Amino acid sequence: MQKKFKAAVNPNTPTSILADLAENCPSWIQERVAENPSAPHELLTKLAQHCCSAVRTAVADNGSTVIEVLVRLVNDESADVRYAIAENHHMPLLVLEALAEDENPYVAQRAQKTLVRLSDNKILEGRFSIITKPLEGNRVQFG
Repeated sequence: MQKKFKAAVNPNTPTSILADLAENCPSWIQERVAENPSAPHELLTKLAQHCCSAVRTAVADNGSTVIEVLVRLVNDESADVRYAIAENHHMPLLVLEALAEDENPYVAQRAQKTLVRLSDNKILEGRFSIITKPLEGNRVQFG
């Protein structure tokens, strides 16, 4: 298992091996694959539907995860997954704003706190313009 763990976290592991690890290993190894910055989009998309919330959270935390997958995870059944997204200050503004209106008060409050922290630190200015400007005309539905 130690070799599988090392392969799962290694950004130089070939995608075919990452896919095999994601398919045939326990969830704690799959979680490491989901965290791997070299995991391909198709694999992250598949892992975003995993039955284990820790794996889905790892997908959300992966900086390589595409916005479409993040949008789906905003509606995840697990409040823990949504909370993890809400506290991640690397999330696109669009995602954090959606979570600020989450039905779970803890998730909503966490997203609001993250937005305030980003605003207070002037991180929002210009940071998400590339990501959010193309989406402004086509507002994404979150639920």
